[in-house]
Amino acid sequence: MHELSSIIAAGKGEAAPFQRCVKEDYPIFSYTSGTTGDSKGVKLTHSNILGAVNAIMGKLSGNREDVIISYLPYPHSFEQCLLGFTLMHGSRIGYFSGDPAQLTADCQVLKPSIFPSVPRLYNRIYGVLKDKMDSAGGCKTWLAHRAIASKIEALRANASYTSPCYDKLVFGKICASLGG
Repeated sequence: MHELSSIIAAGKGEAAPFQRCVKEDYPIFSYTSGTTGDSKGVKLTHSNILGAVNAIMGKLSGNREDVIISYLPYPHSFEQCLLGFTLMHGSRIGYFSGDPAQLTADCQVLKPSIFPSVPRLYNRIYGVLKDKMDSAGGCKTWLAHRAIASKIEALRANASYTSPCYDKLVFGKICASLGG
């Protein structure tokens, strides 16, 4: 982990002049994944990124104790927004090892408090969990399906997502696999 002050100190004495950016500047070109067609390059302005960060800040709260795991490619627009959100809150950023197959192991080491992701990864996690639940058999499969149904029912009824019993018996194990 590096503190921002140590990074700033490492850059002292550099001769490169500071160049102030404006909201219309393009700090990054983002490339779409191509999952729904051909990949495309998209120019993102500072204003685009900060607007998205502002939208995230309206939905999530962050603080200096929060940790986020950075694993999406740097030019991914969602990654840019998450990094902006994290920096604006003074939260901590942990970078994954670089091996997507080790992402859950990286989460267990880093213990991210915020794990926003992209649909493709959520679908992959869901597939693995569903296969494990369905192959468990008997009471374990019944309990897992009942826990999910209970969560969905509570979300629809009163936007609650905690269940002391099911969180301990079922969902705690899932949370632990992503760092707790």
